[in-house]
Amino acid sequence: MQCVLRKRGTMKADDVISRSIFIITEYYENNLEPFFDSIGEDVLWLGPAKRQYIQGKQKLIDTWMAESHNLTFTMGDIEATCASPAANVQEVLLHYEVSTHYPSGKTFLHDQLLHFTWRERRVKHEGGWQPRAEITLIHISNFWPYDRRDTIYPVHYESLFMTDDEKSRPATGITVKAPKGNMYRLLLDNVLYIETMKRTSHLIVHTKKGPITINGTLPQFEQKYPDLLLRIHASYLVNPSAIRELRRFTATLTDGIELPIPEKKYTHVKETLMQEGYI
Repeated sequence: MQCVLRKRGTMKADDVISRSIFIITEYYENNLEPFFDSIGEDVLWLGPAKRQYIQGKQKLIDTWMAESHNLTFTMGDIEATCASPAANVQEVLLHYEVSTHYPSGKTFLHDQLLHFTWRERRVKHEGGWQPRAEITLIHISNFWPYDRRDTIYPVHYESLFMTDDEKSRPATGITVKAPKGNMYRLLLDNVLYIETMKRTSHLIVHTKKGPITINGTLPQFEQKYPDLLLRIHASYLVNPSAIRELRRFTATLTDGIELPIPEKKYTHVKETLMQEGYI
């Protein structure tokens, strides 16, 4: 995600991006309140199906509340891109994979693009006028051949075509920020390990899809995700589930990479992995 900002306006890019990620992750947990709370009165929603659009906050809420479905969802990694075309506008593009799980047990994986247009406007409160960031445009740009009986969710999509080889993925993830403003939400299942970059203030997150350079320090991530990441070395934090083999002073990961473990730390690492059931 890359965000270009102007000096005027009070909307901060990181705040808007974080809010966008929060809204969509809660949405796929079937918690719609953050979504409803963030939209403007004149919001325009452009859905993923042909001729699928809704305008107006109340109409959008009424449509969603009238929709009944038994679908559940699992999100993949999220990559966010942000640009500011005006002082009071932020454009946020989220790219992610989402699995739709049907009551039959089948799952279908969608490659999703979601565009939020955020604007800032002044709203009158008891204490005076205050700025409010709200969504005025929602555009889902990948088009699916929905069944005509579907209004919002692809309830009948299963009858059109479905693959049986998709599997549900864990929702646990970590959020990281890259040096140029890029932001990612990474599923823990896709993270292998994090290492320091010598003579810099950056880290490298090694994922199954490749490395990502990010801001931060190992102690910060160790403190933020104590139950998800394990410190095995001064230079490495490891996803315990990515360890394929442990032998004296070395951890071999699922991609074949071998990471060193200091002799003084080896016993503690081994005991921790055994207690948590990883080995």
